[in-house]
Amino acid sequence: MESDAYLSYRSAITSPTVRAVWMKAYGAQFWDDAEPPWSMATKDDVSFVADVLNPKPSSVIADLGCGAGGFGRHIVRATEARVASIDANPIAVRCARERAAEAGLQDRISFVTGDLAATGWSDAQFDGAASFDVLMFVPDKLAALKEIARVLKPGAPFAGMVFEFWSDSRSLSVSAFSDYPAAFAQAGFTVEQYEEAPDWRRLLTDSLRGLVSHETELTRELHPAAHARMLQWARTRPGELDDSRRVRFCVRRG
Repeated sequence: MESDAYLSYRSAITSPTVRAVWMKAYGAQFWDDAEPPWSMATKDDVSFVADVLNPKPSSVIADLGCGAGGFGRHIVRATEARVASIDANPIAVRCARERAAEAGLQDRISFVTGDLAATGWSDAQFDGAASFDVLMFVPDKLAALKEIARVLKPGAPFAGMVFEFWSDSRSLSVSAFSDYPAAFAQAGFTVEQYEEAPDWRRLLTDSLRGLVSHETELTRELHPAAHARMLQWARTRPGELDDSRRVRFCVRRG
């Protein structure tokens, strides 16, 4: 029998209603390998990161906090690079591995459950790294950034998205933190770009309101634990948006 944790996570990322809500809210910014509701990446976010990494077929890219693995699948399909994915949540890693196998990409994407502050990967192993809305969940951000710098080749890029929080967030269980540029520099990165993503508040607000308005459908489709968590998040998070900022970043290992 499958665990409640697995059934809960899987029901969220396979819900037709969740996907339809995100597609309506995001419009042209929705991308094929999106994994709503836990991934907030837009089509432009993904293109930005892919352009920065500019992977070749011989490249190996680290997908940090991979979730259900959508970005890794996208990169492999688009460039034939290899991807090494890590996430602290073993259920997410299992689902990501299953989805890679369903897409026939299991030979080009590897998965590990682990800590971004202690990955176990080799020094200078990767040609680039990506992270979408993950760093705010990492307790020791400086330790994680130093570890990311360690596993990247000299001069390799690290790009992605991160939320700054100016006060504690109830809905995401993260503490206030906003000085990422200083943390990047202290970890040995050169900051090349760090700016607020366009239109993120509207996209996220519309998505969350859409979830609340489709509660009846979600009750049928979601595991009870996923339903409770998702609706609590959808009702709470919009009130916290004024105390946060979603940023696109590009840094480079020294």
